Amino acid sequence: MAQSVYREIDTVAAVIDSSDIQGIARAAQARFERQRIRHFPLILGSVNDVCDERVGRFCSWYDEGDWYPRPESVQVEELREELLVLLDSIQVLLPGDGWLLGQRVWYLSEARRWEEALETARSCGTVEPWWCAALVGFSLHGLERYVEADRAFSIAIDRMDSGQSLRWRVPRWIMDDDGQNALKEAENLSSESLDTVLERLWLLADPLYLVEGNDRKTSHYARWTVATIREEAKNPYRISWGKDLDELTIRHGWELGWDRTSDTGFTTVEHVIGHKHPEGRDYMPPGKVLNTPSRAAPEDLRADVERPRSLYAPAYAPVFLPMEGQVALFPRGSRVVVVGTHFLPDDTTRHVDHDHPIPWLDPGAQDGMLDRAGIFLVPQDGARIKSAQRIGNVEGALSLEVPSGSYVLSAEMWSPSKRRAGRLRMGLESLPVPEDVASLSDILMLRPSSEEPEVLEASLPLALKRAEILTGQTFAIAWEVAGLGFRSETLLFEVSVSQINRGVLRQIGEFLRITKPPRPLRLSWEELGPQSPGPLFHYLNLDLPNLKAGKYEVRLVLKTVGRADAVSTRVFSVKER
Repeated sequence: MAQSVYREIDTVAAVIDSSDIQGIARAAQARFERQRIRHFPLILGSVNDVCDERVGRFCSWYDEGDWYPRPESVQVEELREELLVLLDSIQVLLPGDGWLLGQRVWYLSEARRWEEALETARSCGTVEPWWCAALVGFSLHGLERYVEADRAFSIAIDRMDSGQSLRWRVPRWIMDDDGQNALKEAENLSSESLDTVLERLWLLADPLYLVEGNDRKTSHYARWTVATIREEAKNPYRISWGKDLDELTIRHGWELGWDRTSDTGFTTVEHVIGHKHPEGRDYMPPGKVLNTPSRAAPEDLRADVERPRSLYAPAYAPVFLPMEGQVALFPRGSRVVVVGTHFLPDDTTRHVDHDHPIPWLDPGAQDGMLDRAGIFLVPQDGARIKSAQRIGNVEGALSLEVPSGSYVLSAEMWSPSKRRAGRLRMGLESLPVPEDVASLSDILMLRPSSEEPEVLEASLPLALKRAEILTGQTFAIAWEVAGLGFRSETLLFEVSVSQINRGVLRQIGEFLRITKPPRPLRLSWEELGPQSPGPLFHYLNLDLPNLKAGKYEVRLVLKTVGRADAVSTRVFSVKER
């Protein structure tokens, strides 16, 4: 994401009374912003005709081609250091000046000197307590200490006046229309309703439950802090701060790099382009899932959406990819076992093929940290998150047994050293099943094994990471039946495999009876039911090496006398080798 002013800019330098101590600081800050522009990289041409979105005075666009953050010039570093020395000396004379404190913290953060920014924020003198707490939260967020940052921002919110607190807390700009309506409706009902919606919203927005704290939430408050810092300060765009810059900062964050470009005709007026993080994604949930997140489809909670309302890149994993693994539910009366596979998706982002450094993937302090995976279930009623986690396994499957109910599932994989993560997040609903009612689990696809597993737990190491095989590859399936064993009965199982995405010409030919539709592969057998209650596990090796590339469905039917048929299906893909 990049943005540039498309209206007339202000090129007039402010005249400030040098007898005013704060005026000296403001003049120095304005001079720094004015001087550093000439050190920005110069690119040719105009950008005002490629807007994906216009916000106030700004033209914004998503496709930045091959742009990536480059180290700033030594001259800018020296100019910033001179400014910081001056601001530090003036702060001694004006210990209660919140503007000065904010500028000092901001320019230290620009220099990536986050520890010094935190120390500065904590030595806040007689500055307003809420502002001190906000600057501390901003610095802690920059240090990736998200739990502490959340506590600091909570203190800041509590100490603000009610109007400002509401403006910071309710993220209207970063939500879609449904989300804005849900927030407005909750706000009109009661403060408790608003708190409930906000808690659910930020829980769904949290990029990885594997990482302690909620960095998407703290980034929101960090952005408000930056907008407040820069509101009464000069900026590289050479325009006064306004609502448009508030909105763009809250939605997409602050700039990580800058360019300058001349208007068509190469006039002397240069426009500045501000660049946001090249791996920004939209982690905010759509408003339609806020009331019943347990019904959210995987695509509802994907971060890589087109034309996002907001952008964010977690520092610990800027490359964040969909992990389309297997999820299978195994009902067991009033409880359910949830199985989810995990793996680290390949990096398919645009910059991986570009011949330039990728600084945001430098392992840094995360070098040597082991990969980790987890499966998480968030109860819709707001109870504590349930989880199963492992460290050091790149691929595999995890299971979690919980009471039947409504949840949000998050299957996650994170490689700290590669700063890359994968996630599958979706709603999940499982109703309790009466004891004497047969229930058929989902189908779990496995690698074939000469030693057939006899229980679900033993089959998990064989789980395919996704519902996909290669041409010529065989696979196995596993499932459970619960609710049996209360009486003697005979079970009839039917398994079939059929192709479901035949080409258009083939379908026309079948309709006109020129060609025959493919016959599904079928298998059926009878067996005696179990003698005592408990889950009945089954493993079946499907030797189907002649499947052509395409999309298929495994269909499993259980027939018993006096009961309705139980049916379970699994769609899978066959890919060319």
